[in-house]
Amino acid sequence: MKHFNSLSLYFLAGKPHAAAQVLQALEVEQAAQYLQEVPVRILGPVLDEMETWPAARILDLLTLEQNAAIFVQLGYRSVASLLRLQQAPRRAALLEVLPAQLAKPLSKSLAYQETTVGAWMDMATPHFYADLSAGDCLVLLRKIPHSFGSSLTVISHNHRVLGVVPLDALLISPEARTLGQLMDVQLEPLPAELSLEVARNLPDWHGHSNLPVRSLNGTFLGTLSHTALHMALDSNKVSLNPSLDDSVLAHLVRAMATTMAGMLPLSSSASDRWQPAAEQAGRRQEARHREEARHGD
Repeated sequence: MKHFNSLSLYFLAGKPHAAAQVLQALEVEQAAQYLQEVPVRILGPVLDEMETWPAARILDLLTLEQNAAIFVQLGYRSVASLLRLQQAPRRAALLEVLPAQLAKPLSKSLAYQETTVGAWMDMATPHFYADLSAGDCLVLLRKIPHSFGSSLTVISHNHRVLGVVPLDALLISPEARTLGQLMDVQLEPLPAELSLEVARNLPDWHGHSNLPVRSLNGTFLGTLSHTALHMALDSNKVSLNPSLDDSVLAHLVRAMATTMAGMLPLSSSASDRWQPAAEQAGRRQEARHREEARHGD
């Protein structure tokens, strides 16, 4: 749809929340086509009212320039959440076109040490607001082509982790019940900076195949599956047990050898300077002995 009457634009601009509910129920391609030529100043607030997963899928079908223009209008947490739901190549491309003052902190927020939960989490995990109904949630889940674990993460509108809803509980729930009414709030999300060794021993793995991951301030970042955790631990065993060639001891030995090698020329140079002086002193002493012997005779 390439032309919009004033009523359509008025609906989008005047009732962004209601418009978001309608658009996220459409097929992604249909919604993206409808929004393709909507002015960004109107489109941004509508996408901000949508569940993050369908919003991210619509953004996939818009140009990078449109994405960047929309992101500039949104709050940092919303931008970060939508960016994490992009595939890695597109995420990198978006960071290239975003203003530096926004791209720099976003890039930093995506980097984690290899031995931490954050480095191995799945950032592109569906998550939904607590006020979404079970029926509407199931409609959205049917559009997701890949597996994402045995539970869904529930977040607040400021993107903080509130709890998780097991899929089996969702499937048997009355359609009108909200995710906030169904969620388990006892589960503790994993801090992204938590070490893998500590994460492996947490009791929540006994009841869940994937756990939500949060930032230091509680913002939802993604999920870590039990499978990914074991893969990470196996991978880090190799990197944490390097051969002598790459060990700290080997580096120290090489450094000492280099230092000693550098000292040898200095020693040789000093010897070269000292040797003529020693020979000269020896000749003077020998001449003095001969002189004393001649006078003694």
